[in-house]
Amino acid sequence: MQRALQGQPADLTPVAPHWWGNYKFEIAGKDYMLDCWTDGAGMTPIYRAFFERFRPDWLHLSGGYPRLRRGMPSRAYRGVRQGERMVLLAPDGSQDEIMADGNLRSSLPEERDLSTPAVIRRAIDEALDNFQMPTAEEITAAGYTDHAAALAQEYAATTFLCVNVGAPGLLVFGSDHYQASLLALHDYPEGVKRLTWRRYEAALEFARAFASTGIHAWLISEDMAGADTFSPRMYREMLYPVDCWFFEQIRRLGLTPMVYFCGDMRPLLPLLRDSGVQGLLIEDNRKTFAFDVVQMVKDLQGKVCLFGNLDTTDLLLHGQPDEVASAVRRQLAAAQYGPYVVANGSPLAPGTPPENVQAMIEAARRYSGAS
Repeated sequence: MQRALQGQPADLTPVAPHWWGNYKFEIAGKDYMLDCWTDGAGMTPIYRAFFERFRPDWLHLSGGYPRLRRGMPSRAYRGVRQGERMVLLAPDGSQDEIMADGNLRSSLPEERDLSTPAVIRRAIDEALDNFQMPTAEEITAAGYTDHAAALAQEYAATTFLCVNVGAPGLLVFGSDHYQASLLALHDYPEGVKRLTWRRYEAALEFARAFASTGIHAWLISEDMAGADTFSPRMYREMLYPVDCWFFEQIRRLGLTPMVYFCGDMRPLLPLLRDSGVQGLLIEDNRKTFAFDVVQMVKDLQGKVCLFGNLDTTDLLLHGQPDEVASAVRRQLAAAQYGPYVVANGSPLAPGTPPENVQAMIEAARRYSGAS
């Protein structure tokens, strides 16, 4: 994996299922909705179960789990089903409803008046005035790096470890206030820029904390920055400078900078090619776009390693192992033209037959030499 990300030829094309999400709980015999509230020590065997079952070429880790929730041990919380409801029971007997999207009812965003340019400007200025940034030391002390430290001690000498976190992005009020976030880009672009920089500086503190654990790479998900969400010009002017700065800082930490772009990011390839990022993950083909991975590898000119985008739903969730193997073989053609990793375009979906995940990994290794 390291050789591919450095643009060097390898005997076999690496294979990296996108398993950052919920599917690993299923493989470990757990229920994601009820069992994800633990701490890093509780999550470590869940990651280990997936890795040992399939032996992919990377450990695809999330950004961490706190040791305490509301001052009580995270591992002492219990998720339970009460009829059609799911609730999280705290050690003190209090409870919170687990919503269908996996969030807690208590964490739902409050209603905000963001209806005018003046209100939007004031909200951004207040966010800047009140901005707080935890340090890497505080992040480590809270336990967020515990799972990465344990898994690195066990696997880092032989396996590529990558931590995947959401990028702060340009939606200053979040996707829950999507319209207001877009209006802010028009009504107060300088405020959005300043707040975006602050948020990426804060995100860098998390990377600093994890860098000391022995992981190899830091992957941010720019899930709202594709050219079907923001114009290439807006990305170039508003977000590209901070992305380039961030990638450089990650390299200085001794980590490999990587990015996952959702949406149609083909118009951004010339920018990303020279951004300093070393690995580029892309989404599955959608109804508004389809990626030609061979052409994309050519366009990246050996400067960035492309991860493939096997279809997570129609193929891996609903297809057959032989169909998966055929799709892998087709996408392996991209490896002839530059650094490439076999991957799927979205997190493995719950219910995916393990045989299909195994077929993906085995086909990548079987056909790499013939690609």
